[in-house]
Amino acid sequence: MNKTKVEAMIKRSSLIVMIIAAVETVFALFLVIMECRRLKSIERLPDAFLNLLLPEVVEMFFNGIVYLVWTIIFYRIFRSGRPFTNGNIIAVRVVAALTFIKGFVWVFIRYGAGDSILTSIVGPFFSTFGAVLFLLFAEIMRYGKLLQIESDETL
Repeated sequence: MNKTKVEAMIKRSSLIVMIIAAVETVFALFLVIMECRRLKSIERLPDAFLNLLLPEVVEMFFNGIVYLVWTIIFYRIFRSGRPFTNGNIIAVRVVAALTFIKGFVWVFIRYGAGDSILTSIVGPFFSTFGAVLFLLFAEIMRYGKLLQIESDETL
């Protein structure tokens, strides 16, 4: 395969993933808005119901923001045909930070809702692991950028 075909394939694939991420963004943020409107419309919610609903709304909000960042990343790749850019590397690091923050916000909300600390930290364990994986992915992209620069200079 030559460089033109590879870039065309990258652009086509990025367009598909960008559309999926955009739909997920709209869907997640729409659910957050609908849940917030439902919370406002009910005068007094039982505390148990609120304690169950609030963590889910916060998680949907964070997921919507992460999907938005992924949409931006794949839009950039679609537009340029190059995945290894400084902007995309920074955006993947932002995804890692959001994933890490989501885990800690989850702990505080669940613990404040009356869960034990042991029950509250199970979700953030996986968020922390995901954040580390995203940071690793960002470093792989940084290395890919260096290889891309080296390849461009030799051609």
